[in-house]
Amino acid sequence: MPRSARERSSTNIYHLMGRGINREKIFEQTREKNNFKRLLNKHLEKYGIEIFSYVIMSTHFHLLARADLKLLSGYLAIVLAEYAEYYNFKHDRNGHVFQNRFKSECVESEQYFWNCLRYIHMNPVNANLVKSPLDYKYSSIKEYQIEKNKIIHPAAIKMYKQNFTDFEEYLEFHNKNQKYIFLDTPDDVENQLYKVAMAILYQEAHLRGLEKPVEMIENLTLRRMYKEKLQKELKISKARTDRLYRRVKSCIIGK
Repeated sequence: MPRSARERSSTNIYHLMGRGINREKIFEQTREKNNFKRLLNKHLEKYGIEIFSYVIMSTHFHLLARADLKLLSGYLAIVLAEYAEYYNFKHDRNGHVFQNRFKSECVESEQYFWNCLRYIHMNPVNANLVKSPLDYKYSSIKEYQIEKNKIIHPAAIKMYKQNFTDFEEYLEFHNKNQKYIFLDTPDDVENQLYKVAMAILYQEAHLRGLEKPVEMIENLTLRRMYKEKLQKELKISKARTDRLYRRVKSCIIGK
């Protein structure tokens, strides 16, 4: 079956994600993460890739980058192939290292760009690995802090300085609530949906002057309205909305 063509971004900016096959921890060790960073940097100039943010987790990676889609695909193809060769040799194994080809989504607006960048930096925090994104060594946030680019493009630091008065404001921006659902592993997407659904519940309860969000669930009319809002805002099916609602209900009723 032929692969479907990737959607092209009008801005040439893409959010990219690749993960280990069968959820394997292909970046579990420090030297594995460091080697992947080296490979990301090694081919940047040749392919003309502008990276604005990245994070390397144990099972997957994220990039926010700007380039022609064909060049971007060529860049990641060689980076992933060289890493797979290294990983297989290191662990004395054969076969695929990454789960299919990398995934991509278009970044078409400045608002989505900054929210996506924040989401990438906050991956380790959301995974409960660290309390602050600054505590994680394998993302691009420290390059913004010291204003010296190793992997990210000089344009990234320039944009950061144009949009934030200082790094403290930039870091504070990372603590804001997320309202978008970004490309990620299936489990992480479900967690994103859950967090946004909880935020919507509390917001709606506050707007209606309710003392507790559980009142939104206990009232039949409000409960229906909430579920309709979830389905519309999150753009998910009714079946998926029902599953998400049951998870929210279980959390709220249990409090």
